[in-house]
Amino acid sequence: MSDSPLSCDFPETDIEQQLEKRFYRTHDERLASPPARMVDGVSDSSHELSYAIAFINDRFVDIRTAFLEFRRFQLVPVNIFMIVVLAIMWFVGQFFHGAFSATAALLLPLWGTIYLFEILFPLTLPVRIDRQEKYVYVGHRGTFYRIPWDELEVSFSQSLQYLGSGVVWETQYFAHIYMREKHYFCGKRPKRSLQRKKIFSGFNQDDMYKKWNFLVRYVCEGLVDEDSEHLSKINYDSYRNKVGIKSFRVFIIDHFFYILFIPGFIWWKYTPFKYRWPKEIDFIFGKFNFY
Repeated sequence: MSDSPLSCDFPETDIEQQLEKRFYRTHDERLASPPARMVDGVSDSSHELSYAIAFINDRFVDIRTAFLEFRRFQLVPVNIFMIVVLAIMWFVGQFFHGAFSATAALLLPLWGTIYLFEILFPLTLPVRIDRQEKYVYVGHRGTFYRIPWDELEVSFSQSLQYLGSGVVWETQYFAHIYMREKHYFCGKRPKRSLQRKKIFSGFNQDDMYKKWNFLVRYVCEGLVDEDSEHLSKINYDSYRNKVGIKSFRVFIIDHFFYILFIPGFIWWKYTPFKYRWPKEIDFIFGKFNFY
């Protein structure tokens, strides 16, 4: 294990090799569960984890998948880039006639297309962990699994990613949940006996471990006092409950920046374009749909 970029001291596994079909390959796979155990030397705090959690209470937690995390923040660099470039070209346009108009004609349709994607492309469901009954609910392409916590298979792995011109490679880290046919709960019948879902993807493995450690701590010990503060902005409802109108100026300023840079934070509450939990799961928890 000393040659692996992964620093966790977990046993090796070949579970990825058991997949009938893989859209991408990873390496040095390590089994974090079962049994679910924390990574030594890494915090289990919820600090700076609001991006990863869609909803949480004493009964259950909805955790965002890697794709949902990407969608929450994808407009931030796009909007910053567009605003900066248009501002620069507006300044240049004061000296060179038509420079700003030409740039706007190119960038504004592209900018609008990205927004349309964000508005119209359906939101995938988070992964739900039922702390009370110790089950994990996972939706995957219309198939819903109900996995006992003691049988939950989670792995960490890595892969080198090519980032640009020249020899520029960076290690990307992944956390996956594996879903077996025997844990089928409702919806479409599984097409394969084993499938996986990505719950983390990034270039900082400590972030991956911290997210996992928090989830293990939550299931085993529940919420602690600091979690209410750290997770006060996991979704629009929790933000409004925390801030309310106690500080109207802060409320207005926050909304300005949310609308400008992270419109999904507000839009996701109201958009009709999202998948919902099936009635079998709503019967257990009620109609909770947070993203």
